[in-house]
Amino acid sequence: MNRFVVTVGLFVLGSMSALKAQQNDFATWNYCNLTYKLNENLNVCLSEHMIRNENATEAWLYFHDLSVNQWLTKNMSHELHVRYVQQKRLDNNFEGKELLYYALNGKMKLGDVNLNVRSRWQGLVYGEHLNDSYKGPYFYHRFRVSAGKSINYHWNVSSNVEFFQPLNRPKRSYIDQIRYGVMVSNRINKHVSIDHFFQIQQQKNRLNPYRYFVLGIGCNFAW
Repeated sequence: MNRFVVTVGLFVLGSMSALKAQQNDFATWNYCNLTYKLNENLNVCLSEHMIRNENATEAWLYFHDLSVNQWLTKNMSHELHVRYVQQKRLDNNFEGKELLYYALNGKMKLGDVNLNVRSRWQGLVYGEHLNDSYKGPYFYHRFRVSAGKSINYHWNVSSNVEFFQPLNRPKRSYIDQIRYGVMVSNRINKHVSIDHFFQIQQQKNRLNPYRYFVLGIGCNFAW
């Protein structure tokens, strides 16, 4: 346990040092997840997200997400999401994007550490389908690995890394974004939990790559 806490602490300190040395932008991320269990293996979830950039002074992204999640075995699940994204453009208007994605999740336990892997395939379109503004779809594969440890019933600490691989964008033929971060989750009771997280989003293989330092808090409600 002590070794795991030290590793997470060193990650946070190193990230803060990078923040002082190279800061492209600072953002905040807030979300609310509402999950309803239909039976032991199936649930539906409604999520609302808001991200602010420009040193957290301007609204940048809104996510409106509806998903169906099913456990296939005790260690494997999958989910289907329909998401509408609103992103602020340079003219201060918001552009609509439609996102459909499927994810396959697996988990296992290594000693007292919980290991989770997630493989996600998504298609993203920009603008209205019948208008000249329509672009896409852009297909991506995203792969995330996370490791976490329960301190007690109420507290859990985890770290994660995620890779974004474009599937049909020749100018971004390899990994075009990496995200890595740490999270501290607080379970209030069996229905309510709160996530506190710090994340670095590093764009790659782009003409003008950005690095975002993201501080977030999210609320989860389950029935």
